[in-house]
Amino acid sequence: MDPWCDIDPSTKCPSKERAPKLIGQEVISVRTITKILCAIDLTKASQNAFDRALSIARVSKARLYILHAVPADYPFSWHQSERLELLTSLRQRAEREGVPVRTVEQHGDPAGTIVLHANSRKADLVVLGSNRRRGWQRFREGSVGERVLRRAAWPVLIVPWDFPSGKRDRKTSSISSRRPAPEPRAPSQRV
Repeated sequence: MDPWCDIDPSTKCPSKERAPKLIGQEVISVRTITKILCAIDLTKASQNAFDRALSIARVSKARLYILHAVPADYPFSWHQSERLELLTSLRQRAEREGVPVRTVEQHGDPAGTIVLHANSRKADLVVLGSNRRRGWQRFREGSVGERVLRRAAWPVLIVPWDFPSGKRDRKTSSISSRRPAPEPRAPSQRV
């Protein structure tokens, strides 16, 4: 029996990219992820988004596209050395983990650039970081993730900036595990 197909053992699945699954009387098509677009900027939120995109790409053996869009209201040379250093380190990290990767930089509206690249590369998944802006700042600056979601014809994963990356820091984890438990306080004592 073909492991990709559980409809009829005598037939082969049409393709490995679309593997039909039988649920009740309905056949649904499950699509594997082969291309992931990860949009980054110079924030912690994009680092967490890259960590998540890299882990998904590694597990699904997908190609990873790393995109950095320089906003149109800034010159393209804005933070050029930091961008180059970040993109190089992310590319090298993906290559070390065996994930095929390609980095791209483009000047323009970030949401429009993400949509353009996702459509042109036929991305199966777009991964973005969220800074969780609230109030006046969100009203003034808007949310790139929100604008991408409105135009999306593909799945979008938005990773919050405070989402744990899954990587454990040995120094902090070993120190916290050796830390003694706090002493109980009497109800009348205040901290």
